[in-house]
Amino acid sequence: MKTAPHGDAAAPTGGAAPHVRPERLAPPPLLPADRRRAPIPVGPITGPRTWWRRLLSRAAASLNRCVDALPPGRWLHEMAQRKLQIHAVPVELPRLRPGWHGARIAFLSDLHAGSCMDAADLCRLFARVMEHEPDVVCLGGDLINTRDREIYLYREGLRLLRPKHGVYAVPGNHDHFFGRGIAPWHAFLRDHGVHVLCNAGVRIERDGAGLWLCGVDDLTEATPDLPAALAGWNGTDPVVLLSHHPDFFFEAAAAGVDLTLSGHTHGGQVVLFGKCIEHSRFGWRQGLFEEDGRRLYVSRGVGSTVLPLRINAPPEVPVVRLLAPDGAGAR
Repeated sequence: MKTAPHGDAAAPTGGAAPHVRPERLAPPPLLPADRRRAPIPVGPITGPRTWWRRLLSRAAASLNRCVDALPPGRWLHEMAQRKLQIHAVPVELPRLRPGWHGARIAFLSDLHAGSCMDAADLCRLFARVMEHEPDVVCLGGDLINTRDREIYLYREGLRLLRPKHGVYAVPGNHDHFFGRGIAPWHAFLRDHGVHVLCNAGVRIERDGAGLWLCGVDDLTEATPDLPAALAGWNGTDPVVLLSHHPDFFFEAAAAGVDLTLSGHTHGGQVVLFGKCIEHSRFGWRQGLFEEDGRRLYVSRGVGSTVLPLRINAPPEVPVVRLLAPDGAGAR
């Protein structure tokens, strides 16, 4: 099958490639002005990093590297990973056609490879994910933790990901921040058969029905460009958006995105007495949310950062099962 990706998207080199419509259409108009949300406010968590947040991030990374080198760090990581949940998340999309009914999208976010997560761990994880027979695999950002070279830990694991309709990825804040540039990250993934959907999208066909899968760049370390991600969308296919940061959801919902998949929050990572460090100004810590009929799923992600520790926020890989409203085409 031929591919003609838009923007930064690149076709996988292995496995079956999705069919992509070659024409480029104007992005659809936003909802009427009275139904739009105000731009996301810049605050202590959402928005570009301030100088003190950058300094704090560097200090946290140094602590993280010290813990990684100690045997207890590896033990804590293994204890957390034993609680990994790979589970089905049924999501009904009103515009979904029968050809996509029952399709599975495995969403892996916040792996933070290198922080007690080595190449062998990634291979085991990806093998487990493929046991669930996903049609699409999406990587939701923060693939690395504190060093840009950690992306090379994925070399063997990516060979195990062979879903029928391809593997897709967007960058997260760690992928941008802990390196000399994002270009090597992009190049490595493309060379290993991954569509990089950085402000770009593709149309995938399944049993004669279309789905627009797109992604935006990170909200805190780059510039999300939703019109670019929707360029080429025909206005009728359901849209699934990958956005590392969940606080982009209001913009996505206003533009007609049916489902947004996000991570970044780690579900709080360490939740004590119901309290944790919040990474969403709107309380989108984990699970399924809805706004004007549009849906957001926030994954707790797989890995951890600063400390290889999770309390009351077990790691997860949601396998989103797309459902048509009338149940047509169920298999």
